[in-house]
Amino acid sequence: MKTLYLEASSGISGDMTVGALLDLGANRQVLEEGLKSLPLTGYRLEFSRVCKAGLDAFSFDVLLDHPEPPHDAVHAEMSAEHHHDHEHHHDHEHSHDHEHHHHDARNLQQVLEIIDGGALTPSANALAKKMFRIVAEAESKAHGLPLDQVHFHEVGAVDSIVDLVGAAICLDDLHPDRVICSPLTEGCGTVRCAHGELPVPVPAVLNIAKDHQVPLHRVDYPGELVTPTGIAIAAAVADSFGVPAQMRIVASGMGAGKKDRPGAANVLRAYLLEEEETLPTDTVTLLETNIDDQTPEALGRLQQLLFEEGALDVWYTPIYMKKNRPAQQLSVLCKPEQEHSILRLLFEQSSTIGIRRQVMDRVVMSRKMETVETSFGPIPVKVCSFEDIVKPDVEFSAVSEAAAKNHVSVEQVLSETLTNFWRQKNAGI
Repeated sequence: MKTLYLEASSGISGDMTVGALLDLGANRQVLEEGLKSLPLTGYRLEFSRVCKAGLDAFSFDVLLDHPEPPHDAVHAEMSAEHHHDHEHHHDHEHSHDHEHHHHDARNLQQVLEIIDGGALTPSANALAKKMFRIVAEAESKAHGLPLDQVHFHEVGAVDSIVDLVGAAICLDDLHPDRVICSPLTEGCGTVRCAHGELPVPVPAVLNIAKDHQVPLHRVDYPGELVTPTGIAIAAAVADSFGVPAQMRIVASGMGAGKKDRPGAANVLRAYLLEEEETLPTDTVTLLETNIDDQTPEALGRLQQLLFEEGALDVWYTPIYMKKNRPAQQLSVLCKPEQEHSILRLLFEQSSTIGIRRQVMDRVVMSRKMETVETSFGPIPVKVCSFEDIVKPDVEFSAVSEAAAKNHVSVEQVLSETLTNFWRQKNAGI
């Protein structure tokens, strides 16, 4: 199995990703020809090598023919200020943070039409669209506007299109069997924007992390290390987040960022790994206790409280205790780090005075949130997979809301969601 591992220990952005994948072995000519085929002008590409904290890294830059005005000029909405790191170079690592002229503002549909206008492979085309949808949905949530009413100065900018489409082309060229990404290292503090200061992570990054279950690792660095384009790439391609248990490294590459962190190299590392097939496992704690002196109402409330506390699963099993007394065996499955709070809740909210405890491994399907477009609106789907087995788990609350809003049955929404899901899956999205 060929695995791509992205090590984002110093953040991630679109240009860092393209640089790392090119350094890893993605075909530069394929990238350039693919980007050149897009109906998009006003830029040129620059490929170079730079030194980041003593490390030799690949630098991918998009140089605009008409760069944005100085940062003290009037800013377009939804854009933030950053100083240039290099004279004459556009710091597109933070393309969402820059002002772009209104003629550069594009909505999502216009961006998708640009992608369709290029001579990309079907899988690269689908992946680029998926990345843009992820960013666009996050930005629309951040600004409280429907997707079709938002014009994205940042997402629609030339450099962002080049970064995301470029990443899709390189990933398609490398065609790994699966992608693992480390937790994304993010800074802290605030970044300046046209309307004041935004907290780090910026709202779009936070929305993507929440909606796609992307883990963030915070460090004491005053600034932004994870961009919306960077986290969108991770959310779109990562089959799982973490560190591979074993690595037989076939190749590695480093993409340079534009930050200069004291004592740390601002690079994204990419590895190609050859891995033997292993069962995906994690560790859980099983807590059990027998209860024979509480009412069904009290036990029902206890189950609700346990789920609210973060239990993975809670169930009751009818049993008979001493003196032939009918009772319930309560079983709670939780993560090891949740064990103490759940034990405390059990002792506090139930009549038990003793709880059995087991730590066990379980084999799990990998899980990833995706959004499926339907005529009733976007529907989130949790995609569970094991080897070549794929199970879509449609978010029922979203189906129910869409059914009520569109005055149709739940079955209609569910049926179209699953049909479109498999159509996307077969198209390589």
